[in-house]
Amino acid sequence: MSTPHRGADAPFGLVVNPTSALGRGRRVAERVRRRLEATGVHAVVISGGDAGDCSARIAAAARDGLRGLILVGGDGLLGLALQLAEVRELPLGIVPAGSGNDFARQFRLPGRPRAALARILSAIESPRPVDLGVVTRPDPERPGEVATTWFAGGLSVGFDAAINRRANDLRLPLGPLRYQLALLGEIVALRPRRFSVDVDPVPGAATKHGPGGIRRTREFAGLLATVMNIGSLGGGIPIAPDADASDGQLDLVEVIAVTRPRLLSVLGVLARGRHGALPEVRFTRGTGFTIDAPGEVAYADGERVGSGPFRVTVAPGALRLLA
Repeated sequence: MSTPHRGADAPFGLVVNPTSALGRGRRVAERVRRRLEATGVHAVVISGGDAGDCSARIAAAARDGLRGLILVGGDGLLGLALQLAEVRELPLGIVPAGSGNDFARQFRLPGRPRAALARILSAIESPRPVDLGVVTRPDPERPGEVATTWFAGGLSVGFDAAINRRANDLRLPLGPLRYQLALLGEIVALRPRRFSVDVDPVPGAATKHGPGGIRRTREFAGLLATVMNIGSLGGGIPIAPDADASDGQLDLVEVIAVTRPRLLSVLGVLARGRHGALPEVRFTRGTGFTIDAPGEVAYADGERVGSGPFRVTVAPGALRLLA
């Protein structure tokens, strides 16, 4: 694979998912393209008929030579792009145009396209290093091998993954309301899951989140075991309010099984980011986790990953964010 040219004369790749937020991404991308050209920055628009087509076009453009990428969309488009090694070699900016925009929220990226673009252009000479998460699991199509998924936001296993699945099935233009409706559906269908979680030792990493330097293994009946790189998911739910995407670690959030009435109370506290003191909630910060939850399907950055067991590690500074 040839090394992408990143000189000042190379164009930016302007990536857009035409279906992002039911067409909003396409409209925003056109305004961004015109603004870039007006400031003397050349851009090539990259899109596709589906996820596979879009990925192939992004990879081809990167191999031809790009100065960087600007994604016009949300967490799903970011997750799609990060699966490509060519993308992870380029500085990347985001113009939020999705339904959740949790990654953009983490860095307080402006919602207005013009302001978001100004933020991107101001950071061209000094991209911000940001951690990414890496998930490996048994590859169902290649026995004996593993499948790898990169994520910027988080890996959901359990209750929140089920909410994600329900939300993805809702195709109405509801924005974050999709997650709220999906949440109601999962409360009605509430059931405990079986989890086995192994926490890698982190020498010298004793913090308020727990001791470091020892391996911790636990099994429990619970609602979720979710690994976060950023603070929120589902369009702003602050599940890991202390998460720092630049600290070289990930935040594991576990919630044990509760009754339906108690769940409503826990969710009310969680929605305000004040669940750290609840006896049903456990936080662990670390560089690697192994999660086994038989029968559960995980989601990363809002997109389906598949079945486990899941090996989750951090890739420190793997993304150069224009922010």
